[in-house]
Amino acid sequence: MKSTQVGLAAFETRVGEAARTLLHNQGYDGGWGLTLTSVSSIVNTSEVLPILRAAGIAGQPVRQGLDFLTGAVPEHSRPRPKGGRGEHTRFIAFGLAGLLSHPCFFHHNRVAETAAWCVGWLEDHRVDHGWPEVLGLDDTSLHQTALVVHRLAELRDVLHGFGPGLLLPGGVETAGLLERVTPLIDHGVHGLLYHRRPSGAWGWRTYIGTAPSPSKTALCLLALSAVCTGTGPGGDPAYQDNPRETGGVHGSMQQKRLSEVVAGAGQWLLHNHHRWETFVEDDKDVQGTAWEHMAYALCTQAAMRAGASPRDPRLAKAWKLMNDLWDPEAGLWNEPGASGKRATIRAAYYTVSAYEEATQRLARMNLTDSATEEASEASVEMITARVALGLGRTVLVGARDSEGSVACELSERLFDVVKVMHDAPEAGLSTERIAAALYVAPSSVPKYVQRLNQAVSAAFGGAPARLLLASTVDGASGYRLAGR
Repeated sequence: MKSTQVGLAAFETRVGEAARTLLHNQGYDGGWGLTLTSVSSIVNTSEVLPILRAAGIAGQPVRQGLDFLTGAVPEHSRPRPKGGRGEHTRFIAFGLAGLLSHPCFFHHNRVAETAAWCVGWLEDHRVDHGWPEVLGLDDTSLHQTALVVHRLAELRDVLHGFGPGLLLPGGVETAGLLERVTPLIDHGVHGLLYHRRPSGAWGWRTYIGTAPSPSKTALCLLALSAVCTGTGPGGDPAYQDNPRETGGVHGSMQQKRLSEVVAGAGQWLLHNHHRWETFVEDDKDVQGTAWEHMAYALCTQAAMRAGASPRDPRLAKAWKLMNDLWDPEAGLWNEPGASGKRATIRAAYYTVSAYEEATQRLARMNLTDSATEEASEASVEMITARVALGLGRTVLVGARDSEGSVACELSERLFDVVKVMHDAPEAGLSTERIAAALYVAPSSVPKYVQRLNQAVSAAFGGAPARLLLASTVDGASGYRLAGR
């Protein structure tokens, strides 16, 4: 976990340097674009403001960024023939994120008024299970619905913090706005739960039998977590976490609390870490731009939000990648890709979000008893559910609650062990019979089993996992293949 420690130790310095880079490249209009030379956009300006907050920067640069958003959100959200950039839900979702990034500035010129305008837009443009990617489409966008729910939950918490009866600039009254926000949150939560899969994940699209998406799962997890963890004005929970129906789109309804849904999604991400730990995820649903989710950082943040330790070995490769993507020359984080690395605001935002989550998670943990924590983590074992022989000397191993398999390439001798056990009866073989099949001494068999299980564990990113389990066969000690 050396890269985790190095990245966290350097985070404060790096986020400060990234903030200085961004301030030096702030547009004349107060905004930022995807790269340091791009035209200002709602999305990227709203990604920069939390980076500045993480670096402890406020003041004039933040006010200028908010001024850009208060003008751009209603303007860019108009139809293109009317001079806008299209009626995209993402302009509203990201606009709210930026407006709420520094709650101390919610009284700033037109911020509260623009946030109320966004609420009105969301009231007017709901579809059956959330919000669409762009107006005119009836299909719910999981991406945009998750973003909207997340930001509405944050707006709810800001309004609770102000208390009822406060009149904000622009004639916005806290209690009245809160009464409009609450049913919108319920509408979005219902839609996200409706599209949840029995595995605990969400697909990359709704209504279609597509593969589960790590990024969409992470976005939904973060949104639902924000809903059920807020605090009301009297100190009571802002949301009553009662059992709700989930999974209606797939025909099999379940009753689950949001906290259970969040925990299940977190477990799915950890079990399937090999699908996102070093990748970005393309999202073809987003119209008008080539959209990529920084899955390696987004899913790391979500897994920790659901309770994972930053030191979990299944997060190790993602931490290493984020550490390696820091570009000291650019003063920003790169994003990986086939076309080569480039420093972008998008990569910086998701990386900073992951490191901030890790810092907060570590602050809540008992750091004085690392041995207890490591023992606790070591006890969480990947339960082998499926085993298949692949090409060459590769074994495909699937874990319980995981919809995919990891490929474990073995030495010739260890692959021979797997073949012997794969062809064996379900009850397994005695140590003597295994030794006879491999032409080795019986005392060598436990060593081969240990090496094999260590190789499988390494394929799961270091998480404890076993392919062969000790058992009693015909009254003698032996082993059986897991997953049977």
